[in-house]
Amino acid sequence: MHIHPFDFSEAHYRVYAAVREAAHPEVLLDIAVLKHLDQTRAQSDVLERFLVEQGGQAVGVMEFATPYYDPKPGALEVRYHLRPEAHSLEDAVWGFLMERLAPHSPKELLAQVREDWPEYRYLLAQGFAEVERRWESVLDLHGFDPAPFERPLPPEMALRPLSELPWQEEGFQRALYALETSLLQDVPSTEPINLWPFEVWQERTLNDPNLLPEGYFLALQGEQMVGVTMLFKSSRPQTLRTGLTGVLRSHRRRGLALALKLRALEFARRYGARYIRTANHQINRPMLAINEALGFIKEPATVLLRLNPVRQKPG
Repeated sequence: MHIHPFDFSEAHYRVYAAVREAAHPEVLLDIAVLKHLDQTRAQSDVLERFLVEQGGQAVGVMEFATPYYDPKPGALEVRYHLRPEAHSLEDAVWGFLMERLAPHSPKELLAQVREDWPEYRYLLAQGFAEVERRWESVLDLHGFDPAPFERPLPPEMALRPLSELPWQEEGFQRALYALETSLLQDVPSTEPINLWPFEVWQERTLNDPNLLPEGYFLALQGEQMVGVTMLFKSSRPQTLRTGLTGVLRSHRRRGLALALKLRALEFARRYGARYIRTANHQINRPMLAINEALGFIKEPATVLLRLNPVRQKPG
């Protein structure tokens, strides 16, 4: 086994994607998104990534990093993927990761893996414990009939896409940021959600290479933004993925969340997508209930795991 630092070149990104696809062909890697995540990290973030070779062939990738979406003092997120024929290297890969991250003295390690992946079982054996799980769900628009769900909007409300609004003006962006951060604080989650500063949200969200302004819908009462749902492009064929969906507390129980979802599904169909993918935390029952009613089908859960305290293996 030979281990090489990831050099963030186009060639290494392609190798990373090939290994990921071989390890988990059911979860495609979008290289443009991975680059965007790498390029929009804070300067203070830790990020060390490596390629694993055996017999002259790349058979694995591994990394540890400051959690991107929810950074916490003293926490590092670990990740590794191995081609099926290279699973005998798991102990060696894990030992290398533990040795390399030790100088950072992390208080806890985090990992996110699907429950049907071999990494899940391996990390549990290393002492990781489950914190929470969320489900990816898929809706096939070919079999979807919106008619049973359609209701008139309250007369004072309107649904408009971001593309028809002055979304490139900072004043509008700050109002949108205020809406989204307010909604995120209400998302049911086992772990508290740490909110990004405005400038970080601005760079990471509005410069996302998969941003689809015409598929990013706002519920408006006059000029006040009171709800949102958003679709993003996907590397999967004929697929769009859903981001945050939510409505301010003051405007709930008026059918706005469902109306926003239906408007997004109508757009997706006209856009030429067949599949819509979304993800929900297991305790977010209101949104899970809406998605289940619409016909979204759950896939195996993605599980957040934590190792705390971090102990070095003897020897």
